[in-house]
This record gives sequence, C-alpha cells and structure tokens, in this order.
Amino acid sequence: MRYPFIIIFALLCLVLMHRLRYVKKKEQEGSDKFWAREAKADKVRKQDISDLDYIYIPIELLPFGADPSADVAELEDTVRRLDSTKILNLNQYTNTDLKLQYGAANLPFLSECDDRYTTLIRALYQWACLLMEHGHIEEAITVAKYSIDTGADLSGIYYMLTDYYSLENDVPALQNLMQQAENLTGITSGQIRDYIQKALDDQEEAPSS
Repeated sequence: MRYPFIIIFALLCLVLMHRLRYVKKKEQEGSDKFWAREAKADKVRKQDISDLDYIYIPIELLPFGADPSADVAELEDTVRRLDSTKILNLNQYTNTDLKLQYGAANLPFLSECDDRYTTLIRALYQWACLLMEHGHIEEAITVAKYSIDTGADLSGIYYMLTDYYSLENDVPALQNLMQQAENLTGITSGQIRDYIQKALDDQEEAPSS
C-alpha cells in the first residue's frame, strides 16, 4: 500500500530537482549577461557630455523670501547653492547604462550630478511643504510645479498639486498633471496616476454649479 505514496513522493522530488536546476540555470544566465554587459561598458571611451540636459534652476521665478522662518531659509540656501552646480536627473539609468552611453570615465561626475538632483528635489519638496503649512499656498504650488517640471517622481509633490487643483476645480491642470505622471516609471508611479485619476473622476461626478 505504501508503494504509490513512495512513487508520488519520488516524482515530486524529481520535479522539484528539475525546477531548481532550471532556476539556477536562469540565474546563472542572468549573471553572465550582467557581467558581460558590465565588461563591455567598462571599455567604452569617454564621451562628450557637455550637451546633456542639465537642469536649470530659475532662481528669479522661485519664491525666495516668501517665508522668514529659519527652516525655509535653510532650504532656500540649499537650492541657491545647487544653482551653481551641474545637475542631472538620471534616475532611469543604471550605472552600467551610463557607462555604455557616456563612458566609464564619466561615471563619477554623472553620479555626482544625479546625487545633486536628489538633494534638489528633496529640498524643493520640503520647501513646498513648509510654505503650504505656513499659509503661502501660491508660493508652495510654484515650487511644487517646478519640481514636477524637472522630472521629479516624489509622490508627495504630485499629491499636493492634485489636491490643490481639485480644490480649485481645475480639470485642465489635473489632466496636464496626469500627462506628466504618465512619464513616470518609479515604484510609486502607478499609485500617483491612480490618485490623479481618482481626482479627475471626482471632478466628473461633481454636480455642475
């Protein structure tokens, strides 16, 4: 009576062993492709990067001095300091991608540019939040809109603008925000689009005045 059980158990073991070998093979193939691509990237010569889409900070258009608090002043100083540096949004690229496209010798500089972008976006978001908390609504929206224009994918920035446009019943602005969100590829991109879409749906369902 135990023979059928033993046969079934043996078959299950064989299937499991086959599956493990398959997974291991796929992992090895993936690793081999990665290191082959990495080796190719390391051999790419240094390219001219002077014409890359470096981010411009419109100092004259941002609401400096709108709030006298020390926290805001510190964030403003950060943005001003970054204005004199090279900044790039390279979030969509891996280090291997950058080396393949621009050469391994450019990677340290490009990484610094990308790090500055992260610093900029965080400073802008915190600045916008403080301005909003302190009642400087229009100024906060100006900062948030600029963040989006640079390609920022922080969900908080999109939520802030979505809520503002919803309160203003500004459907065209919500639609434009959705168009910008369609270009996002980060892990929160789906949530951001869902949030904006919910706001658009609510606008459609709202009774006309």
